[in-house]
Amino acid sequence: MKKRYYLYLLLAVLILAYYFRIYRIDGTSMNYQLLQNDIVIAYRQFEDIKRGDILVMRHPLDPENRLYIKRCAALPKDKVFEKVRSFYLQIESNSSKTEMLGQRYDLELVHTPEGYFIKDPYLKYYGVVHNWRLRVPHELDHTPITIIPPAHYYMLGDYRDNSTDSRFFGAVPRSWIYSKVIYIFHHPLDWLTLLQIKEADETHSRPQGERIREIFKEDKKR
Repeated sequence: MKKRYYLYLLLAVLILAYYFRIYRIDGTSMNYQLLQNDIVIAYRQFEDIKRGDILVMRHPLDPENRLYIKRCAALPKDKVFEKVRSFYLQIESNSSKTEMLGQRYDLELVHTPEGYFIKDPYLKYYGVVHNWRLRVPHELDHTPITIIPPAHYYMLGDYRDNSTDSRFFGAVPRSWIYSKVIYIFHHPLDWLTLLQIKEADETHSRPQGERIREIFKEDKKR
């Protein structure tokens, strides 16, 4: 009976390991949605990616090929640009659709020669933050209008002034995205500790990524 019990337990563990990953946050680029030492559960066998999803991805600028976590800010066919640290989004490169969406949900719209864009569409929903005291690279103040290619996703950190993301290395191919965060266990922090959280790691000349450490084992490259 015990052997059967252990066999079922092993089978359950293998199934869970196949479908899910558990990670610990190590970094600041997703402050304050995700803080240092928070634990997240990510689902591997997902198909759809939506704007606003938090995703685990391979970071093309990391020589150690570690996994990072970012938010999907734009989907294939979307048109985006960055100006004075604000992110602008045109849904499916369709100005009329973007205008209607912005008016329906009371989002800030701007009109450009390329049509309507939504300014900072995630600001009031996901707590996107800036540190205006921090000097940032040119890529964070200005990126040209870009159309996201097929099967690619534009990834940004919530802490926009301290995140190496698609503004530096472009949209991420689907094959670099490993899992989708479905649950967050926040590390308990008291008020004083929160006050002491650094808004930026000023020892670095460029923004940092949000490294994550898998609790059990590393995902391999696809």
